Amino acid sequence: WKYGFKSAKSIVRIRFVTERPRTTWEKAASQEYGFYSNVNPAVDHPRWSQATERRIGEFRRRPTLMFNGYADQVASLYSGMDLKKDF
Repeated sequence: WKYGFKSAKSIVRIRFVTERPRTTWEKAASQEYGFYSNVNPAVDHPRWSQATERRIGEFRRRPTLMFNGYADQVASLYSGMDLKKDF
């Protein structure tokens, strides 16, 4: 369900592994992007707030929706997780 910088552009292969590998974003900027890297208005990115957003074509900022507006569909995937720790 991911979107934006983490969405799959194409799937070439699926491998089942014992341990979770580091993602490209974790390797490039681990202090900024965790494995889950969700849009969460309550958890700021290290360099900016995610509390508000400005959508393309709109002048004013608006409150950011949890999980980029997909909370009803995906929140259960993160049940019991500390979303501040497991960003």
